[in-house]
Amino acid sequence: MNKNPLISIIVPVYKVEDYLARFVDSLRNQTYENLEIILVDDGSPDNCGAICDAYAARDSRIRVIHKKNGGLSSARNAGIDVAQGAYLGFVDSDDWVDIHTYEWMMEMVQTEHVKMVCAGRWDYSSATGEKTLGLCPPEREVISGEELAKRIFLWDNVDSAAWDKLYHRSLFQELRYPLGVVSEDLPVTYRAGLKAGRIGMLNKPVYYYFHREGSITTAAISEKSFQPSGNTRQVLDHVQREYPQLLDYATAFHVSHLGYICTVTELAGKDTIQKFQTQYSQKRRELRSFLPFILRSPLIKKKDRLTWITICFGCYGFLRKVYHMGR
Repeated sequence: MNKNPLISIIVPVYKVEDYLARFVDSLRNQTYENLEIILVDDGSPDNCGAICDAYAARDSRIRVIHKKNGGLSSARNAGIDVAQGAYLGFVDSDDWVDIHTYEWMMEMVQTEHVKMVCAGRWDYSSATGEKTLGLCPPEREVISGEELAKRIFLWDNVDSAAWDKLYHRSLFQELRYPLGVVSEDLPVTYRAGLKAGRIGMLNKPVYYYFHREGSITTAAISEKSFQPSGNTRQVLDHVQREYPQLLDYATAFHVSHLGYICTVTELAGKDTIQKFQTQYSQKRRELRSFLPFILRSPLIKKKDRLTWITICFGCYGFLRKVYHMGR
């Protein structure tokens, strides 16, 4: 085995010129130096393309792809298609990584003989400048692909985010990110884990996830907010066909996304409910179809069970009281 295999790090770039230096420098300064850094300029209308080209002129490890805007999935897929590395990593262009990230991940690949590594993250707030520990494996261990899927479906110290992970290139031989949706990694990461078979869980927070105002994760409710539960429906259908032993976990995963969007829509108030009446009504009806599962499954937390039953039966005043009391 090559002791220093090439890692291709794929970074979609779009309207982030204020953050480019931070994330590019965090990659250029990695203690693991055998890197191919692929910056995918996804038709950014600002100076991102020119800044990427300037970095490429200074560091031969950097490749720049300029393409018509197609969204995050399109940009990631474009990077995967041209990547030369034996391993793949992903970074979002407003985030950054610890300088030891890929050294630590590759060490686990080589000592534990795994094809995928999941590490932890810091959550960094643009509003306060504070960082807090996000999802992170509590211990270093090797688990099966099925165990990883279970943990992803339950948000058990790991989730489906593409970043904070390292993948053997073969895992993406037939796998790509779906186009035109948000939360595009929901139907992808667990499949990579199932294909990998053995996954290293690295109990180090290596990734800085930057919560900035105006990003998808901090924006107000929009039509896109209802898309993730569509992705988890696809996950549920796939698991039901191919991995029936994981069906309860995939059902809990889907129900939690339905419950989340119904809850935040309801708590947002009457104007939001009226604005998205069609989408909300459809998600609420689907949530009600899972009521027997919500009532009986030990995978559903008690507070979530109470909240979702309340939504199913339309007891919205009680729901608001519960949440205001919890603040």
